Amino acid sequence: MHATPPPDDDTPRRRGRPRSEVAASAVLDAAYRLSATQGLRGATIQAIAAESGVSKMTIYKWWEGRLQLLIDAYMRQATVMLPLSETLPPPEAIRAHAQRYLVALRGDLGRVQLAVLAECMAETGTSELFVARYLSVRRALGARVIRRGQRDGSIASQRPAEALYDQIYGTIFYRFQFGLKGLDKGFVQALVDNAFAA
Repeated sequence: MHATPPPDDDTPRRRGRPRSEVAASAVLDAAYRLSATQGLRGATIQAIAAESGVSKMTIYKWWEGRLQLLIDAYMRQATVMLPLSETLPPPEAIRAHAQRYLVALRGDLGRVQLAVLAECMAETGTSELFVARYLSVRRALGARVIRRGQRDGSIASQRPAEALYDQIYGTIFYRFQFGLKGLDKGFVQALVDNAFAA
């Protein structure tokens, strides 16, 4: 992930790194904000540069292209908005996280997620880049929490942790993506409980 680019080669490391982190954060914030409010048409590199105060040249130095930047902007925001506890009892951690995901999908995060996936499909024809830069990281974390619950007995199902994660979050995303009715707090609660049952 390129959320914290290295300092320029000609900048002293001690003084350059903090400024690079600040600039990178400004770029990511601008990319996310523009994607949420104006969609893909408004989230151009030129607009992101103007909004963040960071030059286009610097942005292209840190990210291969707009798609990679948008994915990283989404991941940064999702990580902040959707923390997944590794200290709470696993069923409680997943239930809380799934409920937060449901709420987030109904706001800016949901709009940006759809925009980023649309950009992936338009530019590459697949969602592989989104999976590599974002989904695989979050899926691995979720599976790790689920496996901990299987080991301590708080999660009865012994199906592969990845399958349980996909059952929960894949169902939520599918219903959100296609606007299917019934996606509410009660549905998500039952979804998690049924997935974890023996």
